[in-house]
Amino acid sequence: MGKKTYQVGAYAFASKAEYERAKKEQETIQYLMANTNTADGKSLLKIYNRSIEKGSFQTAVGLEFLINIRRRLIDSGMFSEDTIAPIPVAASPAPVQDGADRSKSQIDPAKQVQRYKDAYEAAVAGRKIRNMAIIILLVVVIGMLLITYRSEYSVFTYFTNYKEKIRNEVVDEYEDWQDQLEEKEKQLEKRQSTLDAK
Repeated sequence: MGKKTYQVGAYAFASKAEYERAKKEQETIQYLMANTNTADGKSLLKIYNRSIEKGSFQTAVGLEFLINIRRRLIDSGMFSEDTIAPIPVAASPAPVQDGADRSKSQIDPAKQVQRYKDAYEAAVAGRKIRNMAIIILLVVVIGMLLITYRSEYSVFTYFTNYKEKIRNEVVDEYEDWQDQLEEKEKQLEKRQSTLDAK
């Protein structure tokens, strides 16, 4: 009986540990592609850079994914080859015996997938909260503007109606005062004429 081979896509792996890692990387790739707008170059660049920073992909399956993203970014014309970080290729890790403890430095792909899911859900929740806050602030600002616009003395009416209204009030007050004076003069003249007649 021949040695058992572990296959993921077009790649065959010699150990079960490498095979498991490749499977987890393939799941991560499927999740990322399902939840990313692949037509948006900026989103692809973000995934590419984050994957390289965190060393998310180390098997041939993951490296092929990174190569494809890099090629798409360059072919889009938005980015040049010099502006995109190169893909680091780590030396092949020593084969891990089945059942042996994994090294602490080795990243658990299941945790990696969960981390991406959590980050995506947090971003969606943050976007919803931000949009709600913007809508509430917009309603408050519009309400304040309406109240200000409808009030008698506001920023909108200060330079037009306000001065004219005060001028009219002063003129009206002066006219009332003049009418009162004329009325008193007439009363005094009447008294004077009655006193002169006696």
